[in-house]
Amino acid sequence: MNTIAKAKGLLVEPGKTWDGIAAEPMSLGGVFTSYVLPLAAIPSIGSAIGTFLAGNMPNVAELVISYVIALASVLIMGKIMPPLAARFGATPDAEAGMKLAAFAPTGAWLGGLALIVPSMGGFLALIGALYTLYLFYDGAQRLFPVAQVKARMLGFSAVLASILLNMLIGLMVGILAS
Repeated sequence: MNTIAKAKGLLVEPGKTWDGIAAEPMSLGGVFTSYVLPLAAIPSIGSAIGTFLAGNMPNVAELVISYVIALASVLIMGKIMPPLAARFGATPDAEAGMKLAAFAPTGAWLGGLALIVPSMGGFLALIGALYTLYLFYDGAQRLFPVAQVKARMLGFSAVLASILLNMLIGLMVGILAS
Protein backbone atom coordinates (compact mmCIF):
# COMPACT_ATOMS: atom_id res chain seq x y z
CA MET A 1 0.00 0.00 0.00
CA ASN A 2 1.39 3.43 -0.88
CA THR A 3 1.22 6.58 1.25
CA ILE A 4 -1.97 7.97 -0.26
CA ALA A 5 -3.74 4.61 -0.08
CA LYS A 6 -2.77 4.18 3.60
CA ALA A 7 -3.88 7.70 4.52
CA LYS A 8 -7.17 7.34 2.67
CA GLY A 9 -7.70 3.87 4.10
CA LEU A 10 -7.17 5.05 7.67
CA LEU A 11 -9.84 7.69 7.12
CA VAL A 12 -12.36 5.53 5.26
CA GLU A 13 -11.69 1.92 6.32
CA PRO A 14 -9.47 2.08 9.41
CA GLY A 15 -9.94 -1.53 10.52
CA LYS A 16 -9.05 -3.02 7.16
CA THR A 17 -6.14 -0.60 6.74
CA TRP A 18 -4.74 -1.33 10.22
CA ASP A 19 -4.90 -5.05 9.43
CA GLY A 20 -2.93 -4.43 6.22
CA ILE A 21 -0.39 -2.29 8.07
CA ALA A 22 -0.02 -4.98 10.75
CA ALA A 23 0.74 -7.63 8.13
CA GLU A 24 3.20 -5.50 6.12
CA PRO A 25 6.85 -5.60 7.25
CA MET A 26 8.24 -2.08 7.63
CA SER A 27 11.40 -0.37 8.77
CA LEU A 28 11.46 2.79 10.87
CA GLY A 29 13.46 4.62 8.21
CA GLY A 30 11.11 3.59 5.43
CA VAL A 31 7.94 4.58 7.28
CA PHE A 32 9.49 7.80 8.50
CA THR A 33 10.69 9.00 5.10
CA SER A 34 7.75 7.82 3.00
CA TYR A 35 4.86 8.57 5.38
CA VAL A 36 5.68 10.55 8.52
CA LEU A 37 7.91 13.26 7.03
CA PRO A 38 5.48 14.35 4.29
CA LEU A 39 2.23 14.00 6.27
CA ALA A 40 3.53 15.63 9.45
CA ALA A 41 4.37 18.73 7.39
CA ILE A 42 0.75 19.24 6.29
CA PRO A 43 -0.45 21.18 9.38
CA SER A 44 2.53 23.55 9.24
CA ILE A 45 2.10 24.13 5.52
CA GLY A 46 -1.67 24.59 5.90
CA SER A 47 -1.16 27.03 8.75
CA ALA A 48 1.41 29.00 6.78
CA ILE A 49 -0.89 29.29 3.76
CA GLY A 50 -3.90 30.20 5.93
CA THR A 51 -1.93 32.86 7.78
CA PHE A 52 -0.71 34.31 4.48
CA LEU A 53 -4.23 34.29 2.99
CA ALA A 54 -5.45 36.13 6.09
CA GLY A 55 -3.00 38.92 5.24
CA ASN A 56 -0.26 38.10 7.74
CA MET A 57 3.22 36.70 7.44
CA PRO A 58 3.61 33.20 8.89
CA ASN A 59 6.07 32.72 11.74
CA VAL A 60 8.48 30.31 10.07
CA ALA A 61 10.30 29.44 13.30
CA GLU A 62 7.01 28.47 14.95
CA LEU A 63 6.03 26.33 11.96
CA VAL A 64 9.38 24.53 11.97
CA ILE A 65 9.15 23.91 15.72
CA SER A 66 5.64 22.52 15.25
CA TYR A 67 6.90 20.16 12.55
CA VAL A 68 9.85 18.98 14.65
CA ILE A 69 7.52 18.36 17.60
CA ALA A 70 5.26 16.22 15.39
CA LEU A 71 8.27 14.15 14.30
CA ALA A 72 9.57 13.80 17.86
CA SER A 73 6.12 12.76 19.08
CA VAL A 74 6.09 9.89 16.60
CA LEU A 75 9.50 8.66 17.73
CA ILE A 76 8.68 8.94 21.44
CA MET A 77 5.26 7.31 21.10
CA GLY A 78 6.85 4.50 19.12
CA LYS A 79 9.12 3.82 22.11
CA ILE A 80 6.33 4.12 24.69
CA MET A 81 3.89 1.66 23.11
CA PRO A 82 5.78 -1.68 23.26
CA PRO A 83 6.33 -1.64 27.05
CA LEU A 84 2.81 -0.26 27.56
CA ALA A 85 1.34 -3.09 25.47
CA ALA A 86 3.39 -5.63 27.42
CA ARG A 87 1.60 -4.51 30.60
CA PHE A 88 -1.60 -5.82 29.00
CA GLY A 89 -0.11 -9.15 27.99
CA ALA A 90 0.93 -8.28 24.43
CA THR A 91 4.35 -9.01 23.03
CA PRO A 92 6.43 -5.81 23.29
CA ASP A 93 6.84 -5.45 19.52
CA ALA A 94 8.96 -2.42 18.56
CA GLU A 95 7.79 -2.58 14.93
CA ALA A 96 4.13 -2.52 16.00
CA GLY A 97 4.85 0.45 18.29
CA MET A 98 6.49 2.32 15.44
CA LYS A 99 3.59 1.52 13.10
CA LEU A 100 1.03 2.77 15.61
CA ALA A 101 2.98 5.97 16.29
CA ALA A 102 3.57 6.62 12.59
CA PHE A 103 0.08 5.97 11.22
CA ALA A 104 -2.32 6.95 14.03
CA PRO A 105 -1.68 10.73 13.71
CA THR A 106 -2.97 10.63 10.11
CA GLY A 107 -6.29 12.24 11.11
CA ALA A 108 -4.59 15.20 12.78
CA TRP A 109 -2.10 15.64 9.96
CA LEU A 110 -4.73 15.58 7.23
CA GLY A 111 -7.03 17.73 9.37
CA GLY A 112 -4.21 20.27 9.43
CA LEU A 113 -4.89 20.87 5.75
CA ALA A 114 -8.05 22.69 6.86
CA LEU A 115 -5.88 25.38 8.47
CA ILE A 116 -5.70 26.90 4.99
CA VAL A 117 -9.19 28.26 5.71
CA PRO A 118 -8.60 30.77 8.53
CA SER A 119 -12.23 31.11 9.70
CA MET A 120 -13.10 27.49 10.39
CA GLY A 121 -9.89 25.60 9.74
CA GLY A 122 -9.12 25.27 13.44
CA PHE A 123 -12.45 23.53 14.07
CA LEU A 124 -11.90 21.09 11.21
CA ALA A 125 -8.33 20.45 12.37
CA LEU A 126 -9.73 19.66 15.83
CA ILE A 127 -12.03 17.06 14.29
CA GLY A 128 -8.98 15.49 12.63
CA ALA A 129 -7.14 15.47 15.97
CA LEU A 130 -10.08 13.78 17.68
CA TYR A 131 -10.19 11.17 14.92
CA THR A 132 -6.50 10.54 15.60
CA LEU A 133 -7.45 9.46 19.12
CA TYR A 134 -9.80 6.89 17.61
CA LEU A 135 -6.99 5.70 15.31
CA PHE A 136 -4.72 5.22 18.35
CA TYR A 137 -7.51 3.29 20.09
CA ASP A 138 -8.29 1.05 17.13
CA GLY A 139 -4.70 0.61 15.96
CA ALA A 140 -3.38 -0.39 19.39
CA GLN A 141 -5.89 -3.22 19.55
CA ARG A 142 -5.03 -4.45 16.05
CA LEU A 143 -1.24 -4.11 16.20
CA PHE A 144 -0.81 -5.56 19.69
CA PRO A 145 -3.04 -8.65 19.89
CA VAL A 146 -4.22 -9.29 23.45
CA ALA A 147 -7.19 -10.97 25.06
CA GLN A 148 -10.42 -9.16 24.13
CA VAL A 149 -11.05 -8.13 27.71
CA LYS A 150 -7.69 -6.31 27.78
CA ALA A 151 -7.83 -4.96 24.22
CA ARG A 152 -10.09 -2.01 25.01
CA MET A 153 -7.98 -1.05 28.01
CA LEU A 154 -4.87 -1.16 25.81
CA GLY A 155 -6.64 1.07 23.28
CA PHE A 156 -7.66 3.56 25.98
CA SER A 157 -4.13 3.48 27.40
CA ALA A 158 -2.69 4.29 23.97
CA VAL A 159 -5.06 7.26 23.68
CA LEU A 160 -4.15 8.47 27.16
CA ALA A 161 -0.42 8.06 26.50
CA SER A 162 -0.76 10.08 23.30
CA ILE A 163 -2.66 12.87 25.05
CA LEU A 164 -0.22 13.02 27.96
CA LEU A 165 2.81 12.98 25.67
CA ASN A 166 1.50 15.88 23.61
CA MET A 167 0.53 17.83 26.74
CA LEU A 168 4.03 17.30 28.15
CA ILE A 169 5.68 18.40 24.91
CA GLY A 170 3.40 21.45 24.77
CA LEU A 171 4.30 22.33 28.35
CA MET A 172 8.02 22.00 27.65
CA VAL A 173 7.76 24.15 24.53
CA GLY A 174 5.77 26.76 26.48
CA ILE A 175 8.42 26.86 29.19
CA LEU A 176 11.25 27.11 26.67
CA ALA A 177 9.45 29.82 24.68
CA SER A 178 8.93 32.09 27.68
